[in-house]
Amino acid sequence: MSDPEHDETLDQAWLNDHSEYQRNFVHGLRNAGGLHLQYHLAGDRVITSWVASEEHAGFPGFVHGGLIAAVLDDVMGRCSVLHRRWVVTGRMEARFREVAPLGVALRVEAWTTRFTRRVMQAQSRMSLADGTVVAEATGTYLPIPGSLLGRMHQAWPGFADYTDEPE
Repeated sequence: MSDPEHDETLDQAWLNDHSEYQRNFVHGLRNAGGLHLQYHLAGDRVITSWVASEEHAGFPGFVHGGLIAAVLDDVMGRCSVLHRRWVVTGRMEARFREVAPLGVALRVEAWTTRFTRRVMQAQSRMSLADGTVVAEATGTYLPIPGSLLGRMHQAWPGFADYTDEPE
């Protein structure tokens, strides 16, 4: 595995969507109802933070577990760009350890545990500022099939600039 810190060709345009699309619910900046998370690298980890607000509630005062799972999935999937690949979720398992209060900064991090031509496996963790783990997840991610990649190139202006595949 290459060292992302020393890979000068990996820029923020790969890690965060800077295309014309930007509609992903978790990280798309042009999705009015989205979370607008943006990622950065810390060594071999993809990191973000999130402060959930009232519209993200499950029980009063606490973040909805489905949104926690969506964020954990998205950050794990972003690990694939460290390898210049795009993936789809094949399987994901989340474990909820503590409640996540609304209005509090949550640190989210993910890292690759296995990467081959056919599969990427990753882990992620969401925690409070004091280190309390709110939730953890593991995931298995598969390369985007060629037929889907072609449709993505057509529907997502600028996406082809971030793939090694021909349009």
